[in-house]
Amino acid sequence: MLRTTRMTLSLVVALSATAGTVPAATGAAFAEAPAVMTAAAEPGAAGHLPPSFAPLRPPEARDQVTDRLAAASLEVIRLGRDAGRTGRSYAAVLRAARVGHARISRLHTELRREQRTAGELRRRAGRIAVAQYRTGRRLPVQRSARASGAPQAVLRAYRKAERRQRLLAAHARDALRARRSLAVDSVATYIRTAELDTRRTRLDAERRRIGRRLGAARGLLHKASRQSARSGRCGRLPGTVSAVAKRSATEVPPVPAPGGRWARPVERYQLSAGFGGAGSRWAHRHTGQDFAVPVGTPVRSVGRGRVLSLTCGDDFGISMVVQHGAGTFTQYAHLSAVVVRAGQQVRTGQQIALSGSTGNSTGPHVHFEVRRTPQVGSGVDPVPWLRGRGVRV
Repeated sequence: MLRTTRMTLSLVVALSATAGTVPAATGAAFAEAPAVMTAAAEPGAAGHLPPSFAPLRPPEARDQVTDRLAAASLEVIRLGRDAGRTGRSYAAVLRAARVGHARISRLHTELRREQRTAGELRRRAGRIAVAQYRTGRRLPVQRSARASGAPQAVLRAYRKAERRQRLLAAHARDALRARRSLAVDSVATYIRTAELDTRRTRLDAERRRIGRRLGAARGLLHKASRQSARSGRCGRLPGTVSAVAKRSATEVPPVPAPGGRWARPVERYQLSAGFGGAGSRWAHRHTGQDFAVPVGTPVRSVGRGRVLSLTCGDDFGISMVVQHGAGTFTQYAHLSAVVVRAGQQVRTGQQIALSGSTGNSTGPHVHFEVRRTPQVGSGVDPVPWLRGRGVRV
């Protein structure tokens, strides 16, 4: 029985070899087959294998990587858009609430001042009334002054005091109206400010919730982008994702330099490793300027030009080079995904990619280079180059 089984297996192997295929390794007779194939797939041995045995991922696996990258990128783009909207609304409401609180404080101060003014006017008018009461009423005083031939100076003084009394009474009425108006305005401002405070609290909670979701989505994008870079797909997103990115990017337009010809590669950032720096992370010198930003931050073309190339799998990870004219090239490296294609024309400030941490990278950032040629080694310091074109960095 054992001899019959061995003969059957040998016949199957022979027929499979004749047909140019290898059956799936099952059973004890094929226990060594996976070890042989693994050893042949080690780096440096791939060139000695037939094309069907090249160490490439199957198409369905690459499609899964692309799908995961597209889904993660779409989630980050949408959450980033929502976070931006909520953040801008929160900032606007916060400013309005602060203005409201300042106005309430100012109105209270004016109200107290008007109350003091009205009280002082009432007291002064009261003192004049008391003085008039002690000297007699207006008509008797006038008649007695005329009958006795009193000098006109007495009548003029009396009339002056009377006009002063009427003026003080008018001022007192104005102060009372102003106090009432200030009180009404203060109450209305207080109500509006209380509503703004309630809305600010709600927006702050929403902002925090979106921030937590965005952080989780960025983690998934980071993982998917590194898988995409290793698979050689260069993080190219489907057209639907690119369209969403394009619509989202228009909500927050870039801040171009005077003349609108040049812009920053990212809007909010921290400058990290600079041009020409030395360290163990680089073979020679740092060839660009790093902009530290979270994973999934929109990356924009600094100027008008054409996407010259998209590459992945080397130390730059997912990267692209844009040509802006003769002798002017820019590179954007360590990306997580790209939303444009090679050969596409781009304008100043147009979103071209999402930031990441692919390739030789210790953290999420955008490696930005300015070159005289498309090749590495022809770069110039990007910061003074941008500043020389009116871009604040």
